[in-house]
Amino acid sequence: MALDPRGQTALSILKGVLAAMATTIGCMAVLALLVVRMGLSDGALTVLNQIAKVGSIFVGTLVAVGRGGQRGFALGAATGTLYMILGYALYCALDGALVSAGLLAGEFLMGAALGAVSGAVVANLPPRGKHTRRKRTVTRPA
Repeated sequence: MALDPRGQTALSILKGVLAAMATTIGCMAVLALLVVRMGLSDGALTVLNQIAKVGSIFVGTLVAVGRGGQRGFALGAATGTLYMILGYALYCALDGALVSAGLLAGEFLMGAALGAVSGAVVANLPPRGKHTRRKRTVTRPA
């Protein structure tokens, strides 16, 4: 069963968000190990957490758009925004604390901007695969 273009777009965004979340979980495991082994300060942990967020959005956008893909800006923005919304929803559900509306808006805008920029970059990367090589033409002397 083939999906219509909207279904394909939604599936791409969902795959990207899941990849971003998986990347975040991996990064959090590494950060937890660093905290236990090296005793990182709160300031360092905050910086590394932001770096993990940026990296997760990039990985998610890479999965959603694909190298040399189409509509990288829009797919990336949607992936980054949805990732941030779901992340903060999970944070609020687990922590039980509410975050200010201004902070949420800023975080969602940051996710959209990072996703859009990542999508534009990923869409302009050369595609990978066996179909991307140019065939060499051999000219024979006359």
